[in-house]
Amino acid sequence: MASIVLELQQDALDRTVRVSDLLRKALVVARKLGLTEIQGWLEHELNGYAASEQCPQYREVTGRVMGWNPYRGWIPVGFNDAEDQKRLSARKCGQSIAELESLVTDSGRDSGYHMPFPVDQTLRLSSGLELRTQLSLFTQRSALVGIIDSVRNTVLDWALKLEEGGVLGEGLTFSPTEKAAAATATHNVTNFYGAVSGVQVQQAGSNAIQLSTTLPDPEALGAFLEQIRAETPKLGLSTELQAELVAEADTLEIQARSPRPKPTIIKESLRSVRTILEGAAGGAAGQALLVGLTKLLGG
Repeated sequence: MASIVLELQQDALDRTVRVSDLLRKALVVARKLGLTEIQGWLEHELNGYAASEQCPQYREVTGRVMGWNPYRGWIPVGFNDAEDQKRLSARKCGQSIAELESLVTDSGRDSGYHMPFPVDQTLRLSSGLELRTQLSLFTQRSALVGIIDSVRNTVLDWALKLEEGGVLGEGLTFSPTEKAAAATATHNVTNFYGAVSGVQVQQAGSNAIQLSTTLPDPEALGAFLEQIRAETPKLGLSTELQAELVAEADTLEIQARSPRPKPTIIKESLRSVRTILEGAAGGAAGQALLVGLTKLLGG
């Protein structure tokens, strides 16, 4: 029968195999061999690290602290103290590998991500900075890719050490001799652990981690909404469609003013606005609004 340890090595080398799937296979091996330390690490990577738990050093990401401005969007936050800036520009990410894989897969290569600061920390920072708003640490896609790759490399290194120690297994079965040898071949993961801080990562411009698009510029959105309100009576819409367009504009205005706008709502409202405008695009007003919407969306 095939060796699961050798299969584990092959999977670790195969970029088409998701790291979350690799971890599940590694967990089977760890439990079969009775290796509690590596088992604990695998379970944390599969399920995530709670704020009260220890988070590996390789899960630290660096970036830039940004604050939400309702008129200008996300803007950099300046610090008078260089040590404060350095301390707040690095945080630990405790999300499960599957969640991080989803973030990386569902976004483009140029996507950014942000980690909102906890409410209590945001209040303290806002007080010191004279800025009452949402604060987040913005980081790059490469930081998440680095975490995922570190986990893949750790599993590969562990599987290689098992083979070096004569631990291969027959199918899913290991002999008593192999179990004894595995205890000395186990990869030491204790050096990875450090205090966890800020365990959630979200895509830049988004409170919904599945969204890959960024928010429209708030100032441009405000100008577009003023254009909608001025031109709506000229569109020749039915009473029902006109009321729907006004309602969508109201929704967008509320989101534009919110310190924590919801991109999913903005995206759906803009989609509804586009559908309505496309039905009224025969007139000059409808055409002008469609042009304005295209510019707003960066098209």
